[in-house]
Amino acid sequence: MTAVLVTVFAGLLLAGGPRLARARWVVRAPGLALLVWQMTCVAVVVSAGVAGLTSVLHWDDTHDLMCTAWRLCLDALYGDHGRAAQAVAVAGAAVLAVTGGRLLDAVWRVQRADRAHGRRVREVIRSVGTREPGLGATVLPSPEAAAYLVPGGHRDVVVTSAALRRLSPDELRAVMAHEHAHASGRHYRLLRIARMLHRAFPRVPLFRLAEDQAHRLVELHADDVAVRSAAPLSLARALVTMAESRAAQAGGHSSLALSGGDAAERLQRLLCPPAPLPGPAARGAAAVAALLPLVPVLVAVADRNITLI
Repeated sequence: MTAVLVTVFAGLLLAGGPRLARARWVVRAPGLALLVWQMTCVAVVVSAGVAGLTSVLHWDDTHDLMCTAWRLCLDALYGDHGRAAQAVAVAGAAVLAVTGGRLLDAVWRVQRADRAHGRRVREVIRSVGTREPGLGATVLPSPEAAAYLVPGGHRDVVVTSAALRRLSPDELRAVMAHEHAHASGRHYRLLRIARMLHRAFPRVPLFRLAEDQAHRLVELHADDVAVRSAAPLSLARALVTMAESRAAQAGGHSSLALSGGDAAERLQRLLCPPAPLPGPAARGAAAVAALLPLVPVLVAVADRNITLI
């Protein structure tokens, strides 16, 4: 029964992905939306693990989860409880093996690619970059006006020489505030997790949507943090300048560049900021989202207790 219940729960989460992507409230609370997406994806993975584990485990009349202190009850896999139980146990073991294997492979491949990319970027910075202590960034010669966070979880910000020429002091301060918001929010880590899940399960629409939305929402959230210390109009002007430069050069440095995300949506939010969600509603939604990964575990525990009764 547990496997059926958590599978239904995971199915509801998977079906709700497109609706969450279209939700209007996310532009009012992008930080909360990032949490909801992350917890939803984690809950789906946990559900798969719980469904597989409870299908493999044989709960006999004593309801002992352990046959001994070191051996799980896997006798259903050997057909000791009928062909139907054996089929369910084999399916559960397959789910566990595939889910775990694909996750481990994706984690290894994404981390390896990120480390290699980070090394290449840092080599370029060391060879041609100039550290500007007053700016708190490294300046790279480039015809494209851009600013971005060095990939790989570092807090180093890179600004191109074209950005220094084309941006006013107020616009440059807004740009730096935006990039520092990425660093303090550990947005690169969120993007990495989303990329890992999408790579592990490329045919699951929820994980593809989650990666797309993560790129969108980290930019909106960084904008919100930046305008706490910079004028929204200055950030909007910098966004236009950099987006035009990016289009002209037909390139780009990083998913965490100021010109990332949907520029039109970001401009609209900066010039006509939406009303934030009420505090109690936002806190309540965050609490519910944080509990999502626990639902499959609680279902398994509750089902076992009901069986004991």
